Amino acid sequence: MENERFMQEGIDGKRVLWLVWKKIWFFIGAVFIGAALGAGIYLSVHLLFASQREYEAVSKIYLHFNCDPEDFTELAYNGYTWNDLMATDPILNSTMENLSPEISRDTVIQATKAEILSDIRLLTVTITTDRPELSAQIMEATQAALVHLGEADPLFESIEIYSTSEPKQILWDNRTLRAAATGAVIALFAAVTAAFFYYVMDDSVYVAADVERRYGIPAVGILTEEVLTEEVLTEEILTGDGKLAEGFQAELLANYCYLGRNMGTAILVSADAKEDTKKAVRKIERLMEEKRGAESGRSPKIQLLDGGMPEDGEAYARLREADGVLVAVRFGGKNGKAVERLLGNLRKQDCKVFGVVIVDAKEDFLRMYHKCGKGMGLV
Repeated sequence: MENERFMQEGIDGKRVLWLVWKKIWFFIGAVFIGAALGAGIYLSVHLLFASQREYEAVSKIYLHFNCDPEDFTELAYNGYTWNDLMATDPILNSTMENLSPEISRDTVIQATKAEILSDIRLLTVTITTDRPELSAQIMEATQAALVHLGEADPLFESIEIYSTSEPKQILWDNRTLRAAATGAVIALFAAVTAAFFYYVMDDSVYVAADVERRYGIPAVGILTEEVLTEEVLTEEILTGDGKLAEGFQAELLANYCYLGRNMGTAILVSADAKEDTKKAVRKIERLMEEKRGAESGRSPKIQLLDGGMPEDGEAYARLREADGVLVAVRFGGKNGKAVERLLGNLRKQDCKVFGVVIVDAKEDFLRMYHKCGKGMGLV
């Protein structure tokens, strides 16, 4: 049931987007590593593990058929059969007679390729071996065999050698840059896919919407990890002026005062660490003191106590006696299950949970998240 509920929560695209964006250097690193691996694998295959050098000789041979042009397609010697014919006895036997006994039939068969590239009368013969002199010898013997075929077979008037190239080393096509680009693209795709999958499945709390959608209780506010100074607390947050007026401490103060307006005592507990409650209590109390001073005592007087991490019956009994319980949840703490467990225990113990405060939040992330939402008309 819990897994089904988690999958049904939906995906906060903005949250995932900005969490992924925060890892931009991870993706840049993945691109460079992928490019290096792509180029390295390509060069290893072609340089370190490549077979020995090969030399290629090419000859163009003209076939003078003993028939009219319209009958060419009916001939046994056509573009689909020449490569096979070169390995048959009538041609191969003649070729072998012109070679030394040290050269085997299999060597000649493996080295020879014959094909019709366009005109059926123009045969292209390619000889490829690991030595230039061997390629030249097999080419010379093959040409002699074909000339003999033109004299012996009644289908031909003659077979003529048009041109022959000297054996040249086959140079591998250097596609290192393309291999590097391919590796970079694959690595980037894998990194982005992994990051999106990770953050979609992440059960951490980052923004107020995570709390309200997942746990069904109010998110009172957010305390960023920046340490607030006395000067900032005195004026900027309370009057709505200055840099932090746009921030989240003022929002927390307003929600806390309203949700706790009928409470005399409240206790702050944490699902993550005891120091979270100490820090949050101190900050909220300082905010309340300044607010009461600025409004001449008209603010509600809520006594906020540090409840730490409740672990036994005595701790829960103390929480039941309070007018309300506030839960501190650490920002991005991979703590979804721990929060569920704490809230479940608080419900079982009849503790009155009135909200959650997110602590140690990254202010730059929150600002970018809400700025993105305003720019897209989403918040």
